[in-house]
Amino acid sequence: MRTKLIACVAISGSLLLPTDLFAHGGQYRGPGDVVPPGGGGGGGQSGNPGGPTTPGPGGPTTPTPGGPTTPGPQTPTGPTGGGSRAGPTTGGPRGVQLGDDLNQWQFWWEFNKDPYLNLKARVRAGSTTTGSDDFLMGRGLKSEASDTLAPSERDLKGLVIPALKKVLDDPASNRDIVSSCMIALAKIGKDPTILALFKKHLSDSDQEQRESAALSMGIAAMQEGVDDLLDMAKDTSNGRKISGRRNGVDFRTRSFACYGLGLIAHRSRDLAIKRKIWDSMHEILSSKTRVRRDVQIAAVNTVRLLNLDATQEGGKELRDETVKFLLEFIDNDKVFEQIRAHGYQAIAKLMGRNDTKSTIKNRFLKTLKTKRQRHWIYQSAVLALGEMATPEDTAACKAIQDYLEKGKNQQAKHFCAVALGQIGGPQNKNFLRTRLIKSRTKTLEKPWLAIGLAIMDFKAREADKSREVDSTARDIYEQFRGTKSPIFAAGLAVALGIMQDKDSGDVLLDRMMKYKNQDEAGGYVAVALGLMGFQEAKEDINTLVEKASRRPTLLTQCSIALGLLGDKEIGLKLITRMKEQNTVAVFSALAQALGFIGDRRVLPGLVDQLSNKKLQPLSRAFSAVALGLVGDKEELPWNSKISVDLNYRANVETLTGNGGTGILDIL
Repeated sequence: MRTKLIACVAISGSLLLPTDLFAHGGQYRGPGDVVPPGGGGGGGQSGNPGGPTTPGPGGPTTPTPGGPTTPGPQTPTGPTGGGSRAGPTTGGPRGVQLGDDLNQWQFWWEFNKDPYLNLKARVRAGSTTTGSDDFLMGRGLKSEASDTLAPSERDLKGLVIPALKKVLDDPASNRDIVSSCMIALAKIGKDPTILALFKKHLSDSDQEQRESAALSMGIAAMQEGVDDLLDMAKDTSNGRKISGRRNGVDFRTRSFACYGLGLIAHRSRDLAIKRKIWDSMHEILSSKTRVRRDVQIAAVNTVRLLNLDATQEGGKELRDETVKFLLEFIDNDKVFEQIRAHGYQAIAKLMGRNDTKSTIKNRFLKTLKTKRQRHWIYQSAVLALGEMATPEDTAACKAIQDYLEKGKNQQAKHFCAVALGQIGGPQNKNFLRTRLIKSRTKTLEKPWLAIGLAIMDFKAREADKSREVDSTARDIYEQFRGTKSPIFAAGLAVALGIMQDKDSGDVLLDRMMKYKNQDEAGGYVAVALGLMGFQEAKEDINTLVEKASRRPTLLTQCSIALGLLGDKEIGLKLITRMKEQNTVAVFSALAQALGFIGDRRVLPGLVDQLSNKKLQPLSRAFSAVALGLVGDKEELPWNSKISVDLNYRANVETLTGNGGTGILDIL
């Protein structure tokens, strides 16, 4: 079950209708028209250098995950082969709802925000609980010497994992509860017996449970499951037997199996495991038979996740082999451009800034200067250069600057600001600053320029924690003051938050209160105040939380802001509110906020709600989502490995979109 975290955007003076609401706990980061016509269901051949790859028609439809839905923006997606949705409907918006202008800054932020928020680390840093919380903690949690907000081994192994396994094994649990429990158990890990539980659901008659089981094996980084996942990803006879699909493993399960393999490879240090996974992805991408775009894009992103260490014996050789293939792959005009676009990001992730001879960067520069490329290619080339180039690569920097000024594709131009921020250097900083303060620069572009400057400052601060706030923050502040559009002002505010410019805090606080009835803009300004650590905002943000009982977007964002500000009581307040709510939309927002904050003291209350069969199944499923988020073995969300630096515009339904059914829509 996938619940969306979507941002509420006012476009042309009117609010968009809320989009679909699911469970496994998702955060839909883009509307349906991210998927090009036929994108999810289009055939499209594989990446074999040779072999036809004209996009073909969608294949047979398969059931998609169920869960309650709400009316969403009616954007055309073309055939996707996803099937219809089941489940009751709910009348209210949920989470952060993004509008259909994909060029706006919010989309980039929702895909890339995790390293900047780093919420759990902030909440738990130096945290100690004070006083007695027994009346809220209830059963199961005992005081430990450290008494930190992070869950202990005893919390997870003694309370949370047994509860999730019990509910997962209950025949009365519906698909939403089952898939949510599997994902939660995978995120927590710490129990090798869960592999058998996941395998049992690989052959389930329900599509969502099959794909959730395959993905869970990857999230849990279970190397013992590699062979089964490989067979399903390649649609072998054994894979069909494992998944119970005599006529072939469905494309969604194949795609999710690929992503699961990528996640295993990313966490593994075993080069043999990485080699085995690479060989299978190479086989899929070199196949001369028709392969769905979803599967091919999943295979490319699995290669992107290999996380190869060139200093490890055999690591450089494997990296060079994968990059050589990908360079041929992105030049193969028989492969659909939407698929090839992901190859640029895979190469950039594998190489990093180690292309010392600039051979690859020069090829990408040539791509950027070539006319009549599809827009996906320009976007991906820019993003890849942002990951690979250095300030000394003057040709690359100049090419990106030129495209920002003269390029045709709006999204690629906006990505140029991000890329220059990632590359850094005084020349790029001066270019972004000069363009930001120009009166002729479009208002739509200014948040992107500010975010580019903020990225540059963020990276510099990572290297020098004592660094003063960069002088360009004053320029962004002046632009913020003069911007009338709430959502564009919110983008400038987020940039100031990333830069930790507390001097602008008072003005941002005033603006937050001015936007208090505009959930999206007000919520983002609250997050900005949290990012900069402006403690004076805590009281007003708490007031907004108290009044946001029927406004899940604002409730979630303000709760995150309070977590960033070190409010150690927000988790306890939210669990109390959760017990009083019976609205699914608000319940889901509370569950996600609790999970983001990661306070161990909420675990007993969540376990009680998960186990309470009198609650709606979806409410119980969201409790499982929250338990997985609180107990997650990783600091950042598992799918941030995929979403950060991704060209989300070259999308298919198993990645994100189509009503929130992709791997990036799962919390």
